[in-house]
Amino acid sequence: DIGYMTHYKQRMQNAVDAAALAAAQEITAAVKNAPPGTTDVTQFIRESARAVAANVADLNGIYVDPAVDVEFGSRTFNPITEEFEIEWGISPSNCVKVTARKTNLDLNAPDGRLRLFFAGVTGNGTTAMQADAIAYVEARDLVVVHDFSRSMNFDSYFNEEAASRLNDAQIMTNLATVWNDLQPVNAGSLTTTPQYLSLTEQDSGVTATVTFKYDDLTVTTDGDLDQIRVKYDNNNYETFNVSGTSAEIDGYRDIVSAWVTVTPPDSSGSGGDDGPYTVDLGNKSITFSGDRKSASISSNQKLRERYVVFTDGSYDYDSWSNGPYNTSYSSSKEIDYIYLEVSDGQSYWYLFDPPAGGSGSSGGDPIEIRFDDTNTNVKQAFGLTGSYPYRQGSWDSYINHCRDYSQFGSRGLREMYGGLTFANYVLRNESGNWETEALWKTRHYPFHAIKEGHLLLCDFLRDLGFDDHVGMVSYDTYHRVEQILNESDVNIPYVNISSEPITNDYEAVKNLMRYKQAAHYAYATNMGGGLKDAISLLDDHSRTGARPTILLMTDGNTNTIDSGESTSLPSGWDWDEYFDYDGDGVRDYSTNSSQRRYVLRLAKEAVDAGYTIHTMSVGADADRDLMEAIAFLGNGHYIDVPGGYSVTDMEDEVLEAFRRIATFVPPARLLPSED
Repeated sequence: DIGYMTHYKQRMQNAVDAAALAAAQEITAAVKNAPPGTTDVTQFIRESARAVAANVADLNGIYVDPAVDVEFGSRTFNPITEEFEIEWGISPSNCVKVTARKTNLDLNAPDGRLRLFFAGVTGNGTTAMQADAIAYVEARDLVVVHDFSRSMNFDSYFNEEAASRLNDAQIMTNLATVWNDLQPVNAGSLTTTPQYLSLTEQDSGVTATVTFKYDDLTVTTDGDLDQIRVKYDNNNYETFNVSGTSAEIDGYRDIVSAWVTVTPPDSSGSGGDDGPYTVDLGNKSITFSGDRKSASISSNQKLRERYVVFTDGSYDYDSWSNGPYNTSYSSSKEIDYIYLEVSDGQSYWYLFDPPAGGSGSSGGDPIEIRFDDTNTNVKQAFGLTGSYPYRQGSWDSYINHCRDYSQFGSRGLREMYGGLTFANYVLRNESGNWETEALWKTRHYPFHAIKEGHLLLCDFLRDLGFDDHVGMVSYDTYHRVEQILNESDVNIPYVNISSEPITNDYEAVKNLMRYKQAAHYAYATNMGGGLKDAISLLDDHSRTGARPTILLMTDGNTNTIDSGESTSLPSGWDWDEYFDYDGDGVRDYSTNSSQRRYVLRLAKEAVDAGYTIHTMSVGADADRDLMEAIAFLGNGHYIDVPGGYSVTDMEDEVLEAFRRIATFVPPARLLPSED
C-alpha cells in the first residue's frame, strides 16, 4: 500500500506539473488568440487556461476540476524584500496553481479517496491524497533600443530613398500631414498647396503681373505687350518680342529679373514725351537722349567702370584706371540702362534705369516695368516678414531650399512656396529637436510608426500583467538611456525615472517616446552605441529572477561608432558556430564591416551575460542581414517590417510587430513551492 501510495502521488504530481505549465503557457496564447470583439479578455483567458489544465491532467490519468482546482494569481517583484511574491485571486494573472485531489468520500467520484489493497484489514481501506503545482510566466526586464537617426523621417519628404518605394502623390500626402500637424505656425500666408511668386506693378496707368516659374514666366497686363527681356542667374539676357495682353515665356534656366515693355491701353500715339530724361542718384546722374541712343554722365567721383546694356540684350563695357568725372556716350542702338562703378571705396554698381524712349514707337509711349525674383520680394508676397517660428532655420534659408533643392526640379516644385515645401525644408534641413522643436508632434515616417508601436507595447505589457518592466535607450550619432523629460513647454509632462530606469511605470516610458522626433539629438546611426547602453542598463538595473531582454530596432545601416572603440572580434570567434541557421555546420552570415563586427561583438557580450536579443528592421533600407544575425546569436526573434508602399502599410506592420514582441514571453516555469 505504501508503495502504491508513493507511486500514485508521483503520478498526481507529474500531472499537475504538466497541467500548470500548460495553463500558464495558455495565458499568453489566449492573449494573442482572443477572437476580435471579445468583451472580457480576462474571462476568456481564464476559461481557456482552466480547460487546458483539466485536459492535460486527464491525459495523464488524473482528474482536475477546472472550476475549483485551477487558481490564478499575480507574481510580482517586491522592491523592499527584493523577491518575487504571489498574490492569488487577482487579475491580470501571470501565475497558475493546479491542484489534484483524491479526497471525496464518494469513492465513485473522479476525485474519490484512493482505494488501498491491504489497509482494509484495519477497517480503513482508503486514503486522502492531494498534489499541487504552481507555474508562472517569467517577468521580463525589457530594454527597447530605438533608432533616432535622421533617416527615420525619410518617408515623409522628397529624397531618393523614399522615391524607391513611394510615389510622388504619397509623399505629397505625407508632407501635407506634417504641415497640418505643425499648425498653428506663424508662416505668413503660405497655403498647403505651394504657389509661385507673382508680382504686380503699376506705371503710368499700366498694370502688369509677372509670375516667376523658375525658368519660365507668365506675364499679363491691361496694356499691349511689346517686349519681355529676362535676366538669368548666370547674368545672361534674352529678349522675347511679344504682343497681346498675356505671354508665356519659356526660358532655359533660372530667371532672376524681367523687364516688361507695355504700351498703355489708352495710348493714342500723340502726347508721348520723347525728350531727354535724367536719372539722378544725388552726386551722380546720367541724362539720356529722347531716342535713348546717347547719354551724358556726371559724377563727383572718378569713374572706374561703365556697363551699358541695350534693349536687344547686348552690352558695351569700358573701364578706367584714373577715370574722368564727366563723360558722354553714344551708340546706334537704343540704351536700356547703364551701370556705373566709381572710386568711392566700395565695390558697388550704381544702376541708372530710365523709362523707355520714344524711338520706334508707332503710337504712344511704351512703358518698361522691371520685376525681380528676390528673397525680399518672396517674403513680402507671402507675408514671411515676421520672425522665423523655430529655433533654427530662416525664411531666407527656406526660400533658397525652394530655389535649389534638386528633388523639386523634376516635380515642378522649384521656386514654389507653401506648406508642402516648408515641411520638406524642415524635415530635410532642420529636423533636429534643437532646430525644429515642434516636429515631435508631427506624423513623420517611419518614426511615427515606431512611436505608435512603442506606445502600444507599453499598453500591451500593462494589460498583460506579467510584471514586465521596461527601459528605453535611443541612438543616433551618439546614444543615451532615456530617463528624464524636462521641457520648457508646460504642456509636456515632467518625467524622471532615473532612480528606476527599468520600470513598470509604463506611462512614464510612453511619455519618454511620445515627445521625441527623428534626429531628436543628432543625425547618424550608432547602433553599437545603443546596444552598449542597453547592456549596461540591464547590468546595473535588472531584477533578480526576471528575464533580461533587449529589443534592438533600426531602419538603416550602422554608420558610426564611438571614438576609441575596438572593432576586433574576441578570440575564439566562430562564424560557423554562431551563425549556422540551418544546422549544416556552415555559416549563413559573416561580414568584414568593422562597424557591423562591433555590433556583433556587443551582441555576443549580451548573450554571454544571459540576455535575450530580439531585433526589428523597418523599411527597405534596413540592414536585414545584420539584424537577423543578431537575433539568431541572441536567441531571440527577428521581425522584418519591409514597409510596403504606403505609410499605412508600414504603420500596420509595425504595430503588429510590436504586438508579436510583447507576446514573445519566456516559457512557463514551475515553482518548487508557493512563494
